[in-house]
Amino acid sequence: MRMTRKLAVMTGGLALTGGLLAGGAGGAGAAEVGPQAASDCPSGWFCVWAGQNYTGRMQKVAGTNKDLTKFSVFQNFRSWYNHGASCDFQWFSEKNHGGSDGIIPRGYKKSDNTGHYMKSNKWVNCR
Repeated sequence: MRMTRKLAVMTGGLALTGGLLAGGAGGAGAAEVGPQAASDCPSGWFCVWAGQNYTGRMQKVAGTNKDLTKFSVFQNFRSWYNHGASCDFQWFSEKNHGGSDGIIPRGYKKSDNTGHYMKSNKWVNCR
């Protein structure tokens, strides 16, 4: 049985309900590439990177996705950025928008040394 813990998403001193699911150290690895930056994430997209500090393979999604498991980086990432143009990003721990969930506000980005995963997403709170 795999244990998970939640990483609380903080922004502007306000703790949001939910967080990103922390996964085990295993999983499909992404090849490391040269340094990147959060600014490599195009406007209107949610991006994750395999490595800390926005390094390694980057994967991006712009729409609602019922199954993110087809993207290996979403199953073990260490950096993320919601560069959504007008919406917050809602993630889910299971396919088809099931399981635990959390909200990542528009403009929020973070990097740490823990491997995280998500299996589906929606865009919410659009303005």
